[in-house]
Amino acid sequence: MAVFCTYDDIKKGIQIFNKHAYNAGLDFKVYTSDQHCLYVQGSFDFGYYVNVDIEFREVLYTNIAPDAAWPDAWHADQLFLLEEEELQDLIDFREIEIPEGKTVFGIVFNIIGKDNYFINGTVICTSMYIGWRYPDYNAQYAL
Repeated sequence: MAVFCTYDDIKKGIQIFNKHAYNAGLDFKVYTSDQHCLYVQGSFDFGYYVNVDIEFREVLYTNIAPDAAWPDAWHADQLFLLEEEELQDLIDFREIEIPEGKTVFGIVFNIIGKDNYFINGTVICTSMYIGWRYPDYNAQYAL
């Protein structure tokens, strides 16, 4: 399993994630949510198994509800990394306090489209973890 905590690593992790999740028919749901971690699970059929675990660690902001659930975007990427300017606009608009010396990232689920990150689907955190329940998928995250 991989923990991503630099811009380049998160960008690579999101690209690999989107490749595996593309047209996979996953549904996503928030398993737990607090200031330490937003834990989202993805599954083709939650009644039988979970396909992927995604944790956003040291959450400074999210507009994803604690009980949120949503279908995947099918013919589109599932996750996006906000550009520096987009992230700064959100931080300024929402008056989010970033602790001195912390590097943060804005990651968006494609719930209602990437361009709607001010409304829903966004997490600002210091690192991200992705753990597929398929060992071969996780091997591709080796950094």
